Amino acid sequence: MFRFIFIAIVFIITACTDNQTQSIHTLLEARNHSISQQDIEEYTSLLDTSYLKHQGQHKVAQMAQVFTRFKKVRMDTRDQEIRIIDDNHAICEQTYILKVFADGDWRKIVQREQLTFTKTDGHWKISGGL
Repeated sequence: MFRFIFIAIVFIITACTDNQTQSIHTLLEARNHSISQQDIEEYTSLLDTSYLKHQGQHKVAQMAQVFTRFKKVRMDTRDQEIRIIDDNHAICEQTYILKVFADGDWRKIVQREQLTFTKTDGHWKISGGL
């Protein structure tokens, strides 16, 4: 009986973690999409309100400059490692590839980043690391 309860608890925890991980993965895909579509409103909507009040606003301004400076921008990610810290906090380490079209050629930046996430009102938002 104890083993059954233990297995059930592990299953429930794993299922919840997988759902949260998928929600963060979806958020990261939305970030890639907003950058590739040069949609500053969508990009801003992915950021936690508290983060926006501090350094996040500066990051939004930087991204807006990228959108203004380059006609074409593409964002892709790979090698994501998402870790759920608790019900309201998570971290993702990933590699991003930011491509911009300049002088008739695509140029790219490849970097490893660590983003932090906060869940507010049931929704995950980026809260640091940009």
